[in-house]
This record gives sequence, structure tokens and C-alpha cells, in this order.
Amino acid sequence: MTNHHQPRAHHHHPLPLDRRGFMIAGSSAALGLTTLGLASLGTGTASARTTPVLGPDEPFSAIPLGSPVTPPPAAEYVGMTFSRPTTAPARVRFTSGGGTGRWHQLGPSSHCPDSVPLGISTDLLRIPEGCTGIEVAHDDAAAGASAMTISGGVRPIANAGTTTDFLGLPVVTRPGWGAQTSLVESPWQQQFTPAQMITVHHSASAPWSTGPASVRAIYRYHAWMLGWGDVGYHLIIDPAGAVYAGRDTGSDASPVFQPGTSNVVTAGHSYAVNGGNIGICVVGDYETQRPSAAAQRSLVTVLAALCQHLGLDAAGRLTYVEPDFGARHAVPIIAQHRDLNDTSCPGEGFAAIFGALRAVVPARMASRRAASEDVASPATPEPQPLAPAAPTHASAETAAIQLAPGAAGTAPTPGG
Repeated sequence: MTNHHQPRAHHHHPLPLDRRGFMIAGSSAALGLTTLGLASLGTGTASARTTPVLGPDEPFSAIPLGSPVTPPPAAEYVGMTFSRPTTAPARVRFTSGGGTGRWHQLGPSSHCPDSVPLGISTDLLRIPEGCTGIEVAHDDAAAGASAMTISGGVRPIANAGTTTDFLGLPVVTRPGWGAQTSLVESPWQQQFTPAQMITVHHSASAPWSTGPASVRAIYRYHAWMLGWGDVGYHLIIDPAGAVYAGRDTGSDASPVFQPGTSNVVTAGHSYAVNGGNIGICVVGDYETQRPSAAAQRSLVTVLAALCQHLGLDAAGRLTYVEPDFGARHAVPIIAQHRDLNDTSCPGEGFAAIFGALRAVVPARMASRRAASEDVASPATPEPQPLAPAAPTHASAETAAIQLAPGAAGTAPTPGG
């Protein structure tokens, strides 16, 4: 698996600006992440984290660097952190009954809040089933690399599967998927700003056994291992099409928005472009695959509901205004992460159909309006998922690419 958050070859050129609107130079540029938002208040050396003594059923386990180790029985993902920003990607490889697999690069990720230093964490990498050994290496000794496995498993929870009505859609609440706030050392304080735009991501890691387990693993990585205090996305969609509440708003009955308002809680998914930006993550690695039909349908429906509620032009562009410093950037109202930071997210396979998916959102909005107004006219046809072939609307953004074989919505298991 390639690192899906390393610099990519652009067919368009996002502005090389930071939150304040100044040109970027120096270490941020060296990271290859010079796009709309890079250098921010999060500079300097990250605070060192102390790994606690964990019992056998705990969701985390430290992995030493430099030699193969046996993964804990419950380990599902591996992630990396660095005590100071680095430009060198880490390397991970897995051993199984078939021998030792190839190295997978894990480079710095721009899925992060604006308040942390850029380049001090990676995204998660799925540990393949049947793995008997994990080896992690990193060549930048000064970066202070650390590796840890994470499990999405959880003891029985009282409110499993509980949903709330969100703009007419069922969304699994945080208690419903098993958010464990007791793991958090310092809760992420809420800040609310008017919603301006929506950004779509992939998790860049294959889904695990269930949707809730995948969501829990992402939450635990963001909230605890990276020290953010919460998950960085507002909404998360699994391959079955289920939608999960992400960033805490202070009320389980009100995902995304401050209760009683249309102000959005600030999260951490698009570096330096987080304020007023609703982040939706589709679980899976879509570098060579496309999301499942169910995930596509849910994404279109969620985008339509949000745009209708907020009065956003789903096909339009806007001048995004960074809430703290006032920097301005021209961006799509429904953006891909790659439109904002120098990353391949949401993956080449997803990007190939993104424009076509976005194009059917207005029709879904019209269908929702007709239903809500009880108009006695034929309903707008339900948008159909794009088949795993060339997208309908070919353009520079949605040009056909060669997809790897396999079911849509799943990613090749890394290793071996």
C-alpha cells in the first residue's frame, strides 16, 4: 500500500498558503504539503507521550522499532507518531505464513487539527489477518518515532447501535458505536463557527470486522494516541452505508452542529482549513478501489441533506474564509481533501468518480424537498451508485483510471 498522504502529482494547483494567507517556505514546504493550508499555530516540538502499562484486553500496544515483533492478538491497525515534524516516511512490513511481505510507507498526514504541529503523525495501516510479525523502521533518528497497534474491539456497551435523527437521516450516536471518553487525557474543547463547506475523505486504511470497530479504531487513534481528545471527522460512513456521528458537539442528539444552531463544531481533518468545514470520512482505502454502492448512496444523501439544510450550492464554489486569521481561498463547496492539502485523499479510485457523485447531489436535494413539501408529482429518481467502470462524466477531475480487481468498497489487505 502506498502512503496516501504523501505529495502527489497535481492536475490542478491549490494555493500554497497558510492560515494567515502568507506564502509558505521552509520545513512545511519540505513536507510536500504546501497547498491551501500548512503552517499554523501548531509549530515546534510535540509533547512527549507516556505509554501507560496496559492490560491484555486494552486497545493499545507499543511496538518497538527495528526488529520484528509478534502483534497482540487483538491488534487491528498500526499507527506512527513523531516527537518532532519529519519529512521521512516510516516503513512497516508484515510477516505471515506466506513469508515476509513488502515494505509499506507511512508518511506524514494532513488529517489533523490546526493546533498541532504538521508532520507528527501518520494515518492508520490495517494489519492483515493471519499476521504473525510486524516490523517498523524509520530513518530519521531525530524525529523520535513511536509505533503502536490499535484495536477497535470493545467490551459490551449498553447503547450499541443507538441512532439519532440527523436532518431526517439515522445516524449512529457516539454511545451507539462505543466512544470511550474515559481514554481521553485532555478533552478537545468545542469551538463553533458558521458552516462554509464540506470536505470528503477516505480513511486510507481497509475496514475491519464491523463498521463500529473501524470507527472506534479511528477514534482511539485520534483521541488518545495522537492526543487530540476526540475524533477528527464530523461524520463517518462505513462500507455498508451506515453513518456515524464523529466529533463531539456536546449533545448526542445533535451531530455536527452546536445544538439549536447551524454552527459547526471545529474538527481536525483538513490541516489549516478546519474551521467551518464539515469533514466526512468514508471508511476504506480507495487508492485503487471505489467505495461500495451503499457507501456512495449514503454519501450522496448526507451531502444533499447538509447542503439543503445550510442553503449551499452543491455544484458551486465559494471563497472560504479561515475563521481565526481571515485568509481567503477559492474552493469547491463540496471538496475532496486533495483540493485543500497536498494529498491523494480520498484516493485515486474515489477521485475518479467524485465529480460524478457530486453532480447528482442537486437531484437528491430536489427529491428531499419534494418529499418534505409533499408535492404531488413524480419523485426524482434515486441516484444510482456508479458502477466500478469509467465514470459517466469524464473530465480532468473524473478521468477514467485502471482499477484493481476486487469488490468495490474493500481494499487489498496489506502485507504478504
